Amino acid sequence: MDHQPFEDWIFKQSELSEDESKQLNIHLQNCVSCNTLNTSWSQVESVMIQTPVVSPMKGFSSRFARRLELRKLQEQQKQSIRYLLIVGIILLVLTILLLSLFSLSYSPGEIIIGTTSLITGSFQAFINIRSMIYEFLYNIPPLAISAIWILIALWGLVMLPIWGVAVWKVSKQGVTQK
Repeated sequence: MDHQPFEDWIFKQSELSEDESKQLNIHLQNCVSCNTLNTSWSQVESVMIQTPVVSPMKGFSSRFARRLELRKLQEQQKQSIRYLLIVGIILLVLTILLLSLFSLSYSPGEIIIGTTSLITGSFQAFINIRSMIYEFLYNIPPLAISAIWILIALWGLVMLPIWGVAVWKVSKQGVTQK
């Protein structure tokens, strides 16, 4: 026998139609387990109705909100740590795989020579770029330098009112956090 609709009806007796109520009463007369459930639920309902409502202690809502905020912050920290660990482990595994592939493909002498030439080449490239910038700046005519300063000043004059309006609007409206 299927007890599910009758068990559902026991817990929501106030919302039953006349036909459902009749079917439930007939089933309760024939089924011992549903009748026991109905009796137990009636006793629970009467205890819940008779029990006085206890008001929470003073400051409950602020303590609850503070605890909820701390729990949310802790969950965010745990999630951040989890993500960092996952990314770190993935990077470590990829690095180990690449190093093992790299060490299997080249001899130790080739690795040492390649690393040394990479480091010295980087320093040489930095020196070359620095000297190119120095030569460029040294050979700029004074009129071009003045034009650059004028462009920077004009840019500042255009952006300053825009920045001021943005700050004024944000301070007037406030910032909403989603």
